Amino acid sequence: MSFGSLENLGRTLAECRRLGRIADLRLERVTSEDEAEAVRDEAVLACGSSLRGYRVAATSALARRLLGCEAPVWAPLLAAEVRPGGTSFRLPPGVIGAGCELAFVMARPYPLGDEEVSRASAGRAVAACRPGIGILGRRVPGSKPLNALTATADFGLGVAYVDGPDADGWEAADLATVPVTALIDGQLVAAGRGGHVLGHPLEAVAWLARALARRGGRLDAGDLVATGTCAGLLQVLPGQTFAADFGGLGKVEVRLE
Repeated sequence: MSFGSLENLGRTLAECRRLGRIADLRLERVTSEDEAEAVRDEAVLACGSSLRGYRVAATSALARRLLGCEAPVWAPLLAAEVRPGGTSFRLPPGVIGAGCELAFVMARPYPLGDEEVSRASAGRAVAACRPGIGILGRRVPGSKPLNALTATADFGLGVAYVDGPDADGWEAADLATVPVTALIDGQLVAAGRGGHVLGHPLEAVAWLARALARRGGRLDAGDLVATGTCAGLLQVLPGQTFAADFGGLGKVEVRLE
């Protein structure tokens, strides 16, 4: 596709996001990772929101199957889409579902110099761990192809992120085995564990750092990194309360309208 066509796609996606609507856009014409990222970057720029960090999606086997992605996808996390726990969120058209996510706040730029990128070094670069809820959706009809390219172009499927409180004692916890439960109106609807995200949630931080490095970038101090759902994606409807419970790491919920 021409650069102008990619720009137009991105700007229209941003308009759809701003107005809370879907449009019959030709995302299937995006045929490479470079094109998908160009559309996403233009869409993010056109939104006019500052950035809060990044979201990574399709980090569990179940999520990859549901989203038609063979590997994780990422996108900048807009400050405008981050909501504090306990608040309300109006669901726009095109929502795919909600999931229980762990997020990390970076303590410093990562990686530094020739620092090796690994789960261990990612953990040393993190200041805080938080429970969260990721709400995913599309700005195009459900009949349109869903895969890594269309997901990347469409804001990495980001709709909203509900940010929970800092978890006490997370450094000593085994994040791979931490139990995760999703509840709708207080009823258990799904369960998982932290290790469903690439074997360990910090692997998502390392994966993202490598992806950014390929573009000449890196994570910065204060960035929030949402690592993808640990317990599948659950259909949600207006009027429900969705909660993500991470046991000793805390709980967060959102009221859906």
